[in-house]
Amino acid sequence: MLVGRLLGWVMIGLAALMASADAVMALGPAEYAGIATAEMVTLLTGDLPSTVGVEPSLFAAAKAMVLQLPAWVAVGALGLAIMAACRRRHDNRRRARSFG
Repeated sequence: MLVGRLLGWVMIGLAALMASADAVMALGPAEYAGIATAEMVTLLTGDLPSTVGVEPSLFAAAKAMVLQLPAWVAVGALGLAIMAACRRRHDNRRRARSFG
């Protein structure tokens, strides 16, 4: 669980770093071109993510929507999800016995 929380914090830190890089690029003199999630997936895997399926489905539409998001949004949401899944559980049984 500790590794999951640490990974979640690292991903949130990376998302903050990506968001600040996007802000610097937006304020720069050149044309603004933010980093999309599809570009990040391409850089990590070396292959272009496929959003075209045999038949249009809800999953394909959701996948295409996520790949169009800014990269810092997807990484930050994934980090929050990992932190929530690996959070420390409280033992309510011990607390209930002390009041009973």
